[in-house]
Amino acid sequence: LTKLILAFANMVAHRVWRSQSPLRQFKNVPEIVSRKLERKSDIEWARYADLTPSDIGELVGVPKMGRSLHKLVHQFPKLELSAHIQPITRSMLRVELTILPDFQFDVKVHGYVQLFHLIVEDV
Repeated sequence: LTKLILAFANMVAHRVWRSQSPLRQFKNVPEIVSRKLERKSDIEWARYADLTPSDIGELVGVPKMGRSLHKLVHQFPKLELSAHIQPITRSMLRVELTILPDFQFDVKVHGYVQLFHLIVEDV
């Protein structure tokens, strides 16, 4: 339930629904390009970072936009997480979490601060 509420809060805060492209958050992406990206539902968002600028331009049908879209995909906030978990007692764990940014930070795009939520749950 917590994940669902957080997802909904993020959708409202960023004014982007799950079915829409995350690139809609950038003001310089034309509406028609966003729509074309949303129609390409067979490609997961995580795979866009692996595409070359020419591949992205070909995907949206606007080869000239490939380089700028590639740059924006790599500016989209993404984190790399690694965890080391060690039991201390039967009911207590030591969790060492390493969080590294995996995106190109730009003050013009992100501002001076980038907020992330970290949720730890017992399942």
